Amino acid sequence: MKSFLLLIISLFIFSCTSGKTTKGGIYINGVYKNSELKYNIGRLPKVWKRLDVNYLNLVFYNTKNNSVIYVNGKCSGSSDVPLTILRTHLLLGFKHKKIIKSEKLKIENREGLHSIVLASLDGVKRKIDYYIFKKDGCLYDFVLISTIATFYENQKKFNNVVNKFKIIKGSNIKVFVK
Repeated sequence: MKSFLLLIISLFIFSCTSGKTTKGGIYINGVYKNSELKYNIGRLPKVWKRLDVNYLNLVFYNTKNNSVIYVNGKCSGSSDVPLTILRTHLLLGFKHKKIIKSEKLKIENREGLHSIVLASLDGVKRKIDYYIFKKDGCLYDFVLISTIATFYENQKKFNNVVNKFKIIKGSNIKVFVK
């Protein structure tokens, strides 16, 4: 239970650093949309349960191994802050941070940053896999926060989410909220 609470705290920290997204988004059959954007992601097995977390588009919690995947996009207020600085914001609240991997790559034909980081939150060690990129005035990030023991197992599922990501163009994005 303590580990689950720590993950929720880390999501709160991430949501504070990632900026506010438009509320009222919907997610159906691998497609997320809100009033600002629409995108497709790879699907996750049923053991990954979707959580409703303010200010983040999609959050999935692995009930078997206490790990989290989140995908977020925001268009309003996106700035020209370098990707490395945005990565630093992601890691606020974590201690004993060690960047294991940092590479520039292309995502949706834009420069992106991929990082793998070892860090701890309240004494609990985690391994974080992180992708971030900007396109058409929007900022997108994908994050896996995993136990170290289950990182590679979770990373395979996370890579499916990232590799199947596709922005869906359309000026007529309509979201109906009950």
